[in-house]
Amino acid sequence: MAKKPTQKPAPPTAVTPAFKVLAAAGVVAAAVIAVLCNVLVARFYKRWDFTQSGLYTLSPATVETLRGLGEPIEVIVFLSASDPLAVSVRHMLTAYGAETTKLQTRYVDPDRSPAEFLALQQKYGIVAGKTEDGRVVTDASLVIARGERHWFVTTDDMVAYDEEDGRSKPKLEQALTEGIRNVLEKQSTKICFTAGHQEISIDDGGPQGLAELRFRLQKNNYESVLLDLSSPKPGEKLADCQVVAVVGPEVRIPEKVANDLAGYLRDGGNVLVLANPVLDEDNRIQSTGLEPLGRVAGVELGNDFIVERSEEARLPQGLGETFFSLPKAHGITGGLLKGDKARFKVLLSAAQSLRAADGSAALPLLVTSAEAFALKDVRPFVEQGKPVEKAPSDAGGPFTVAYAVELPKPAGSSAAHGPRAVFAGSANLAWGRNWREPTLMGNRLFVESALSWLSARPALVSVPEKQGHDVGLALTEESLGEVLRYVLVYMPLSAAALGVFVMLRRRGKEKRSRAGGERAAEGKRDEPEDEG
Repeated sequence: MAKKPTQKPAPPTAVTPAFKVLAAAGVVAAAVIAVLCNVLVARFYKRWDFTQSGLYTLSPATVETLRGLGEPIEVIVFLSASDPLAVSVRHMLTAYGAETTKLQTRYVDPDRSPAEFLALQQKYGIVAGKTEDGRVVTDASLVIARGERHWFVTTDDMVAYDEEDGRSKPKLEQALTEGIRNVLEKQSTKICFTAGHQEISIDDGGPQGLAELRFRLQKNNYESVLLDLSSPKPGEKLADCQVVAVVGPEVRIPEKVANDLAGYLRDGGNVLVLANPVLDEDNRIQSTGLEPLGRVAGVELGNDFIVERSEEARLPQGLGETFFSLPKAHGITGGLLKGDKARFKVLLSAAQSLRAADGSAALPLLVTSAEAFALKDVRPFVEQGKPVEKAPSDAGGPFTVAYAVELPKPAGSSAAHGPRAVFAGSANLAWGRNWREPTLMGNRLFVESALSWLSARPALVSVPEKQGHDVGLALTEESLGEVLRYVLVYMPLSAAALGVFVMLRRRGKEKRSRAGGERAAEGKRDEPEDEG
């Protein structure tokens, strides 16, 4: 059998100098093009939002706000890497950064950078705690700062969850833009706390003081000041206050002061009254002196002492003077309710009843049970130690212990709303202990919401609502049956059919391969042998 001559491999072609020069020039050109592309991208930054609802597409109001920034704004994010909102916040802040160079973003993970977080926590007064899995959580997810002014953004500000239809609505852009607009404001909302009639002081740091409330207001860019209405020349003018708070006076308010407060409310001011029943030297319940203010608001103070007899509402200790009230639907009590049921109850102590005057626009906020009654005379059990019993002249419940009212705008007023007033029959709603004890969350929410409602200003920014999306899985009996069929029938049958198909295909390949091998072997046997 003749052997075929083997071919020698061709010698390698030599690389010419011209080819080397062209290759080097190509590399340099590619580098220059890459640099130029990066320069163009940096100067003409453009992002595309492919989310279904345009989640990261900024509204014209936000773009106008960002492009109008004249000084740096710092945004500090206190979200851990495992937080579900961390990715959305990062993407949104990147979109904000595409519109301005004045926005400085800083991410501080409380779990990974505890020292840095502790320093910022002390600087801004952030409250932190730990979850059951050890993750650090804060009451402020973001801090927006400009110089000495800052604004807190919580998780509830960034997303709203509707428990009825199981959908969540993103509010991140609204919260961020409102925060930026707030720190740009030159003037903060001033809340004046009256003094001179033995009211609870905003400088009292005890469990029954208002220092904790003052601190919380300061965190939210409110200015809290004392307003001594008993002084001939008070340091603050009544007309300069956006909200006037009368908290826990222990002596009767003079008629002149009450008339001044009534005129302030009538002219467009906002008033918060938290007043327990006032006792004279003989332990008799006397008038608080706020009747002129109440007449303007359409609310009458009962000048009595409520005793709660419902075992579900009253505390086990005491005479029934400390009890939980039930919230009624209103903008102030929205955070206290879950549908028609109370999510948080509000604890009151030594309260008096309130009543809406005929024709009043006042709306109830908090009510007692039907088993409560109101004492007109507390001396029998205060001085003589007699058991608390309802007298024939004492009224029975249920009683309203808090009202809210909005009056028509004064003539020529350009305010966003008319004069507003909130009356409550107990001052313990604003005690400092409410912010320290988790069981008193209802009191905290009520006071914060009341002050927010009273000081409400026109919306700083109008951001269209983003489309809501499902955050849960709703399963009916029919859908459960469908899932059962998919899991127990369709999926196993599909896997079995795929296995049979693969098995038959492999067998076919093996048969064809064997048949081809047999034919090749027969062909070799049939070839004649070459003679040497």
